[in-house]
Amino acid sequence: MRRAGSTAAGRHQSIGLSAGIIFVATLISRLSGFIREIVMAAYFGTSAANDAWLMASVLPNLLFSTINGAISVTLVPLMTQGDAQLSKRSVQNFVNEVFTAIVILAAFLIVVGELFAPTIMHIVAPGFHHHELALTISMTRIMIPTILFWGLSGLVVGILQEREQFFYPAVSPVAINIVRILTIIVLGHYFGIQGVAMGFLIAVVSQLAITLPALSKTGLHLHFRWHFSHPLLRKMIRMSGPFFLTSSVGTIGVIVDRVLASSLRTGSLAALNYSYVLVQIPVGLVISSLTTPIYTRLAQHQSQHDQLTYQKLAMRGFRLVVLLIVPITIWFMILSVPILRLIYQHGAFSNYSTRITSGTLLFWSVGLPGFGLSFYLQKLFFATQDTKSPARFSIITILFNIVGDLILVRFMQADGLALATGLAAWLNTTLLTIRALNPAHNSSLHFRPFAVKTLIAAAVTALAVYGARHLFALDAIHGLIPLTLGLVATVSTSLLVYLLMLTVFHFPEIRELVARLRKIRRKSPSSLA
Repeated sequence: MRRAGSTAAGRHQSIGLSAGIIFVATLISRLSGFIREIVMAAYFGTSAANDAWLMASVLPNLLFSTINGAISVTLVPLMTQGDAQLSKRSVQNFVNEVFTAIVILAAFLIVVGELFAPTIMHIVAPGFHHHELALTISMTRIMIPTILFWGLSGLVVGILQEREQFFYPAVSPVAINIVRILTIIVLGHYFGIQGVAMGFLIAVVSQLAITLPALSKTGLHLHFRWHFSHPLLRKMIRMSGPFFLTSSVGTIGVIVDRVLASSLRTGSLAALNYSYVLVQIPVGLVISSLTTPIYTRLAQHQSQHDQLTYQKLAMRGFRLVVLLIVPITIWFMILSVPILRLIYQHGAFSNYSTRITSGTLLFWSVGLPGFGLSFYLQKLFFATQDTKSPARFSIITILFNIVGDLILVRFMQADGLALATGLAAWLNTTLLTIRALNPAHNSSLHFRPFAVKTLIAAAVTALAVYGARHLFALDAIHGLIPLTLGLVATVSTSLLVYLLMLTVFHFPEIRELVARLRKIRRKSPSSLA
């Protein structure tokens, strides 16, 4: 047996440093992804071929979000448990059994997908016929092998995250986007839209190629092992089931939204999509960067039965997520029109497009704190190896969401669909908070004073944003540069007001920020002169 915590000792790095690495890499990934979409639009526009590509990519992207996510999320707490309680050889056997199981399962799914691709596409794309349907089936078959590489990437990324090696997992999405941009240009030129599907497969392989060499630095290697007797493997299978259910339930909600939006006025589905992409940026960029290193530490404290440290870190993360998401939510709600004009209103995206999208962005923003907190709180359950509770709450949430969709869409059109999903996110957050943090019996977080002070700070900040919007005349500004400067001035002014309010209320996070800045200043060359 290994002394608990011996593997973790000596390889801890600052959560702030880890979050910074992930933030920078994620920022570059988002930017490269945006460029990828621009290149795709330039080459294929809104043609029937592009429609076929989008439909064919549904299945690989769905499998990515479930298989890759389930493996990487469940692997972290289980490997942490293994490092603390088992020998190095036993942990290696566990990794090998997971590797073998992934290859077998992926091979089975690839064979089934290749054989039944026509049937699957007839079901998910009933409006496609003749050449368009044949093209969709062909591209689906090209991309189905990505199942294997998504699964192996999830395994490698999970191992690296557990060993606090965040750099390679963080930069691999950037490599995917770069490869996809190049293949859209090159393979798209020679093979048309099918070249894009080929490039998608090559890009997924490139992610594994980038992360795999870093695996050797952890002391672990991938080999086939056919016993499948390791207790952690059986535990991983039990944990993965609810995660698959959670991901599938979320997919049902997206499908329902799209089905209902398709019967609304022209542009409703596009408006929902454009605004949802914007709202998810802070969740994927800011919240994910913060919670990934915290999640690894939580799993370590849980495996070492250090409940006091676990609880303190969990609550610290909760407060940070709230304080980060509040000003972003206010900016999206009050500055929705200027933001849309700056980012999207070019070419075919007209004033009418901005008008219908601003409404959906407003109501998506209502749910932004719910999206961010749900993302974080689910990690608390995964760190304790509890995947069943988030699955149950997800089922309740999606049922609430569907009922809300059916009611609100009649009165508010596309705005109602966004509002229903936002309210459902708040319901999910409430259920997760009650179960994970138990605010009624936990005095260390001081939920009520924290909530009251945060609401007051948010109200004052909202007034500052509203006043700055009119002071800088954002609605009347024309031109990319003047609008950019006006938005930057508005955001900067309101951010200073928000930080001032947090200082007045003596939030400990502000004292920690000031202490970090002073530490950096003392280490700077100028301070040493």
